Amino acid sequence: MRTNAVTNQKSLFSTKQMVTVSLLSALAYVLMLLHLPVKYLGFLEFEFSDIPAVIAALTYGPFAGVIVELVKNLIKALTASSTGMVGELANFIISSAYIIPVGILYKLRKAKKLQTATANGNGITSSDKTWNGLYMIFIFVVGTVAMSITGALLNYFVTLPLYAKLFGGMDVIVGIASANVSAVKDLASLVIIGITPFNIVKGIYISIIGYYTYRFLKGKILQ
Repeated sequence: MRTNAVTNQKSLFSTKQMVTVSLLSALAYVLMLLHLPVKYLGFLEFEFSDIPAVIAALTYGPFAGVIVELVKNLIKALTASSTGMVGELANFIISSAYIIPVGILYKLRKAKKLQTATANGNGITSSDKTWNGLYMIFIFVVGTVAMSITGALLNYFVTLPLYAKLFGGMDVIVGIASANVSAVKDLASLVIIGITPFNIVKGIYISIIGYYTYRFLKGKILQ
């Protein structure tokens, strides 16, 4: 009977986890469809669809976060893509480059905290809170750097050349960006001056909003 009870508990948790990840994926897709009126460089826009993936990664680990990214981009690519699926593929790869290190590092931190608490049996001190805060900053900095580097390489070698083939050539793409940021003169400057700062800012805001949303929902909806 005890074994059956444990098995049922694990099954219930697994089912709840799958339902939660599914709901977060649906929310991410809806957020991906919302568009702000202003576009950076003429074709990049700030959106909030990565936040549910951040929540999933912090709650269940990196795999859950990547699943949210995959589902939202797959649905968008099949139903509402305006970029020949190039944008959705780039979004998935670049966002996953952020989600994976954030999820892994946070999971390791939770395991370490549990191990320390079990060994010491002590409550959380002010120094522990300070260290936890610094470690969270470190986690999100690593994720943002990983996303920015991946975004720079992917856009330079793959995404922007594909966009150029679809939309009239590289001169057209650079020209659109240059009309918004005059310092952009070629592909390299578009990536370095335009896209990389955009991804850094994106990493900062999804880190802040994602983390505090996770903190707010933790213990209420998320387990």
